[in-house]
Amino acid sequence: MEKNKKVGILTSFSEFVNSYSLCSVVESQLVALKKYGYDVVLFVLDNFKDDDKVPEGIEVRKIVPRFTLVDYADNHPTEKGFEEQVDTAVKTFTANFRDIDVMFTHDMLLQGWFLPYCVAVHKVAEVLDTKWFHWIHSVPNPMPQGLQEPHSLRYRLPKNSKLVYLNNYHLIRTAEAYGVFPKDVKVVYNPVDPRLFFDLDPLVSSLIDKYGLLDSDFLQVYPVSTPRMVEGKGLYKLIDLQAEMKKLGKRFSVVVCNAHANADKEKETIRQTKEYASQRGINTNDLIFTSLEGEQYELGVDRKVISDLLRISNLFVFPSRSENCSLILLEAMLSKNLLVLNDSVRCMREFGAEDALYFKFSGIDEDITYDNYERWMNDVAKIIISEFSTNKGLKSANNAKKRFNYDRIFKEQIETILNEQI
Repeated sequence: MEKNKKVGILTSFSEFVNSYSLCSVVESQLVALKKYGYDVVLFVLDNFKDDDKVPEGIEVRKIVPRFTLVDYADNHPTEKGFEEQVDTAVKTFTANFRDIDVMFTHDMLLQGWFLPYCVAVHKVAEVLDTKWFHWIHSVPNPMPQGLQEPHSLRYRLPKNSKLVYLNNYHLIRTAEAYGVFPKDVKVVYNPVDPRLFFDLDPLVSSLIDKYGLLDSDFLQVYPVSTPRMVEGKGLYKLIDLQAEMKKLGKRFSVVVCNAHANADKEKETIRQTKEYASQRGINTNDLIFTSLEGEQYELGVDRKVISDLLRISNLFVFPSRSENCSLILLEAMLSKNLLVLNDSVRCMREFGAEDALYFKFSGIDEDITYDNYERWMNDVAKIIISEFSTNKGLKSANNAKKRFNYDRIFKEQIETILNEQI
């Protein structure tokens, strides 16, 4: 589909509140459609009041007529004024949907409360060239035998339309409920994106977009002072571990939140570190220095940035040569990261206790000479991968982060249906 075409999302929203689960689904769709170059229009009730909460760059049309809604789920006779409601909706929709190439609706067909809108959509679809995709957010039951219009329209697909359901398991049931072929039902999962769910700091969201962090198998945040990050905090060992992870087919990304990086000496340290990483096969997408994201970050980043990065990370490797009572270690523990600590710094066991993996990275309490350093580091990588593979909590969080973010859902499911001929 040409990206200059307009996509509309038809809702009955009078407000845009995150306590309403459907609102979060629509928000993700709006953000993704806009991000990938589509013109987007959000259709809401004429008394909608939350313009400032709608994602930036989205046109809001407050045209959906308000009615005293009745739940027709039991298919009882329509009440007085029903036909007038339908006529009002048809006139309004016809006038305001003419420039819309593709329209998404959410539960407008299935829900008994929305029967006037459902009937109007059927009528409007007969006269406009718009393509329609109707999201069904509940498991549909078959249409009762002998059901007549207008109630039967809740179980019929309008012209130029496809159904959208939320999983493959009930796809056939959904098709049967609407008397269509399975090809007429498309599956699109509900997205839960950390950028929206956690209300991430703009810097963190930009790092996700720029470096594809949500696609990482392992993600670590490492706050350090730039003058101490190599000799004191063992950053090269972290890079060596990244290299071994890569050999084993895993993407391990590290966001170094480096402070005190405004002087020439520190900038040279960063340059040399990046060069070392490159020699080890680690690219700039997987070793990220926040000081390089803008001069305003050279002295450090806000604490919320650290907190937000920890919320989306899953691994904290700590090869530091010397610690007392590390705040970042405690913060990583609080953020449910898998801990990999330096057993050559004895006090680390006082904090990580039995809930961490320990390896002798060498440190203040013990200098280590390795018989074969690369093979040893490869073994460390294998043990981390093995430990992660048995941790259902970490695996499920990573699964949600990688498979159900709005980029993935959009690229693999929504954009596919946008490009499909009805």
